[in-house]
Amino acid sequence: MPKIDAQLGIRVTKDLKSRLEQQARREMSSVSALIVRVMEEYLQSKGNGKQT
Repeated sequence: MPKIDAQLGIRVTKDLKSRLEQQARREMSSVSALIVRVMEEYLQSKGNGKQT
């Protein structure tokens, strides 16, 4: 995973936060890492992947 050097703050429902925490625990990951991975996969699927 590339170096994370920017921060983004978002508000979510308590339910969504809880579900993200549960999934991150199942994957032995942090919530932040889970969200970054999911968003990268989403952008890639939309043809907006990282440009090299």
